[in-house]
Amino acid sequence: MGLFDTALAPLRAVLGSAEQEAEQAFPVQDLEGIQSRVLDTVEAIRDATEQIEAHVSVVETLASSLVPLTAAVEKLTEQLGVVAEVLAPVAAAERGVAAAEHDVSRLGQLFGRRRQNLAGMRAPAAPPAAAPTPGAPPSAESPAAALPPAAAPPPAAAPPPQRD
Repeated sequence: MGLFDTALAPLRAVLGSAEQEAEQAFPVQDLEGIQSRVLDTVEAIRDATEQIEAHVSVVETLASSLVPLTAAVEKLTEQLGVVAEVLAPVAAAERGVAAAEHDVSRLGQLFGRRRQNLAGMRAPAAPPAAAPTPGAPPSAESPAAALPPAAAPPPAAAPPPQRD
């Protein structure tokens, strides 16, 4: 071994000095900090990979459910077409009833306007009468005087008291 020791001695000296320089440049405590950060990063990458795999699984499940969902939507569309065909006569009847109600409403408005116009044509507008004095007998020009005493409107009843 002596022969190997003499040949390797200069190499050991170089490696020893390189090791000492490396320890001075990168203290062991810094290497431990770097190592812990690398391990934390590796763990984060592992967690992210697991989450991505879970998302891929969900997307695959979603993709596999699209075909049955599409078929169900197509079947529903066909069934709604049948329902629309069945309800078409009902909708037409409803439109007819609505049109008839509108026509009746217009006829009522027509006759109502005519009555108002005829009422205005029969009786000319009277000048406003002066307010009667309380306790005074009705004058001949007042509408109350034209009514017989039995046909006079009864006095208004007082409203019942409200309870809180």
